[in-house]
Amino acid sequence: MKKQLITLVALVAIPALSFAQTADEIIDKNIAALGGTDKIASVKTLQYNQSMSIMGMEMTGKTTTVVGQSSRTDISAMGQQITQVVDGEKGWMINPMTGGSGAQPIPEDQIKMQKGNTFLIGADLSTARTQKYPVELVGKEKMNDKDVFNLKVTRPEGVANYYVDANTYQLLAMKATVSVQGQSGEVKQQYGNYKTIEGLTLPSTMELNSPAMPGSVTLTLSNVVFNPKIDPTIFAMPK
Repeated sequence: MKKQLITLVALVAIPALSFAQTADEIIDKNIAALGGTDKIASVKTLQYNQSMSIMGMEMTGKTTTVVGQSSRTDISAMGQQITQVVDGEKGWMINPMTGGSGAQPIPEDQIKMQKGNTFLIGADLSTARTQKYPVELVGKEKMNDKDVFNLKVTRPEGVANYYVDANTYQLLAMKATVSVQGQSGEVKQQYGNYKTIEGLTLPSTMELNSPAMPGSVTLTLSNVVFNPKIDPTIFAMPK
């Protein structure tokens, strides 16, 4: 009887153990949900339009990216044109709202954060794998009534926690503690409205909360184009 009981307990335990997932397995499924490793790797350049809403103010913009290397965003706000560029380890911006019309270098700590934007939006865990960032499975928890996996990723600019839907394996949210100009704060980002474009399923809306902003920012992406031809001179800082 005792031997039969031990066998029964073992049989019950095996399925439970088989459902336990590792960080690598979760990332595998997240990449599959996006469209697969080959599809992600095939995107070398990227362009998209964006509309932004912050504290009742509406803005529009266009972003041009060389994946993993350079990114330029041009934003129209209140009749002014704002430009922000990251190119390798350098960066610059033009922001008339700060009182200047010329290009100014971006501080090094901001370049580190902005460099993360040179990768495919919503493919952060794929990027973590290709860039060999350390990843740890924190556990499974609830977020907005959904079961999610919490993955801790150690990135060059700091540690970020990514929350993956346990059913769809799509990325739902991210939070990270960052330091900008000597001040530390928590950045939060939520991803939604996933759309499939040329075999890649990526988020088209994001809500961002950052200590560097006066309120939450809602971004909506449109007119996404993969692998457009890009003139590299657009990333050069004007003299």
